[in-house]
Amino acid sequence: MTSSDSVERDKTNFFIEFIMNTIAFIMSTMAFILNNVDIFFFAAFFGSMAIIPSAEMLRAARALIGWNQSQLAASAGVARPTVYKLETRGVTRGEGRREIADNATLESVEAIVQAYEAQGVEFIEATSSTGSGVRWRTPAGRTGRDPSEESVKKKK
Repeated sequence: MTSSDSVERDKTNFFIEFIMNTIAFIMSTMAFILNNVDIFFFAAFFGSMAIIPSAEMLRAARALIGWNQSQLAASAGVARPTVYKLETRGVTRGEGRREIADNATLESVEAIVQAYEAQGVEFIEATSSTGSGVRWRTPAGRTGRDPSEESVKKKK
């Protein structure tokens, strides 16, 4: 056996070891991701809601019904600041100020959408020929009632 045969075996062993380590790294990374990320979360959430409404769609739906933010909050069972945050997410207020963040829970968004749907509002997804928006589900228009005055009043 010559020294060149030994060098070739070392190169081959190094290459095989490199490939095996790379495969092990990829597999461990995939295992970490699958164990730490709920891949079914998004499917379950999007399955329950036909469309995730934008801030503009939420404001348009509220205008269609003719409610203020307090009435929507009372009907949905969420806090009024939650409605404000959802309707103004992505909006920058003045120069040098921070962007308003959307930190509402998915349950709050779902509750608001359900409150709109109870009133007969339908959220429309964008297609290749039309944009997204809101409309009445039926030609007759609104199907629900306004929340009671007591539920809308500010809590002391």
